[in-house]
Amino acid sequence: MILEKAKIYGVDKVGSNDWDSIVRTDDAVGLSYTIGSSHLGTYGIISDFDRCYPWSDMQEVTDASGNVFIKIPKFYAKITKNTDGTFKHQISGVRYDGFSTLFIDGQGNELDYVLVGKYEGSGSASRIYSKSGQTVLIDITLDDFRTGCKANGAGYQQYDFLIDLIIKKLWLVEMKTTSNEIFTMGNYKNLNINATGETDLIEYPTGWDTNEGENSIKYRGIENIWGNVYKWCDGIYFDGNRVFVCTDPKSYETGKTTLPYVYQGETFGTGNGGGYISVFEPLRRNPLIEFVTWIDDSKKYCYGSELSGYGPVLAVGGACNHCGASVWAYYRKELTPPPYNPVNYLGGRLCYKPLPEMD
Repeated sequence: MILEKAKIYGVDKVGSNDWDSIVRTDDAVGLSYTIGSSHLGTYGIISDFDRCYPWSDMQEVTDASGNVFIKIPKFYAKITKNTDGTFKHQISGVRYDGFSTLFIDGQGNELDYVLVGKYEGSGSASRIYSKSGQTVLIDITLDDFRTGCKANGAGYQQYDFLIDLIIKKLWLVEMKTTSNEIFTMGNYKNLNINATGETDLIEYPTGWDTNEGENSIKYRGIENIWGNVYKWCDGIYFDGNRVFVCTDPKSYETGKTTLPYVYQGETFGTGNGGGYISVFEPLRRNPLIEFVTWIDDSKKYCYGSELSGYGPVLAVGGACNHCGASVWAYYRKELTPPPYNPVNYLGGRLCYKPLPEMD
């Protein structure tokens, strides 16, 4: 495993006008995947990356309360901008020169892993769960969802922007695309079928099931990472087109643009409202903190993802009617008024980080 962790897996030409132009680099050259059928209308992806770190070390874990998570081990990453404006993305289990990590706690410490809820959040604002066979929780505010996640104990939190970037990085390098068109059976989950656990019968880490033409999908064990409902995304806040990110889960707070929230750069201008993402790139302060910097309905969308609305808080993943061929689906939500406008296509996901104890 030491030798495996030392390998570098990469893709290049990310961000061109055609996502089919993306190519594999480094130890990813020659790797691929195939789509196979399972049973009872389920389909799965058989991937060469099953033997590659960090995908090989992702595993399902259950806590003492029965919450089910997917454990993602720490990896390092590097993004290099090409002269043509595209980007090269690389990941490795070793911190090579120029590599850094998103597995951080905001206090200068690296985290060995993060736990991401296998299922969309269920329960209530009193306590959020990640369990199979439950009703997906919607009509809840970002603040209430945060409170419900923290009710599970120290280290528990809701899905955040760093975790979102970690998963997008894994998908991009493994699948060599910024689209989810690999899931050819519909790419979304209908709100009328709102129980968790519908992908439990899929035999593969990545795959989908079909139900009257509508899908539940999972990536590396995480159910409906996009589709069904948007998920609140903590640790990021917007002031107009200025992006502020906090890397300390203990300090997440809605509406904050001062420390420990740090200005990272600017997203698209206010005059360039809703539309499809055409540029997604690193901002200024952290080489791995990426966000949408331009949207343009006139292009073939290299990120194939709709960004609707314009507001100061973020939801991710797409809903049943907003997903399309989208992995990079973002929804900026207005706070009109507090308590931050819950709606029936907004939910969330329980997560956990092994944060060190404070002195």
